[in-house]
Amino acid sequence: MANLDDPAPPDQSAPQWCSRCRRTAPPEAFVDTSGKLRLSCQSCRARSVVTNRRSRERLGADRVRAVNLRAKYGISVAEYDSLRAKQGYRCAICQRHEDDIPVVASGRPRRDGSPSAPAFKLTVDHCHTSLRVRGLLCSGCNAGLGSFRESVPALLAAVSYLHQT
Repeated sequence: MANLDDPAPPDQSAPQWCSRCRRTAPPEAFVDTSGKLRLSCQSCRARSVVTNRRSRERLGADRVRAVNLRAKYGISVAEYDSLRAKQGYRCAICQRHEDDIPVVASGRPRRDGSPSAPAFKLTVDHCHTSLRVRGLLCSGCNAGLGSFRESVPALLAAVSYLHQT
């Protein structure tokens, strides 16, 4: 007798329904290049890439930056620039001036061969729980906080460790 509390696994060969185009497609169409399962099919994701690229080109680099700052952190370009000035154009942790921070290439190379927009040397640091913006950091300090998962006890343990050696 079948156990109703333990449903059978879904049929891996059955066509799946795409949340964007509302059509069915083979299961392999829902796996991206990294092997992750997605809700939309490969052709819808490809169309989305083209649409997003055209939108960014139409908006221009300055407007894309403004949209990204607002969408990701809830701040305007003026607020970002004000924060930069308030911090003296320095990383809030290591105090390195933005002119002394090497430019790190960001993103993929463009298909048309044109140069990428210049990367900003001070990145917005925010609390991942409250989403509150804390300040601006160089990429090294921002990566360091991320490596410690923003854990104060872990950072204090690292400081203690450094004092021992």
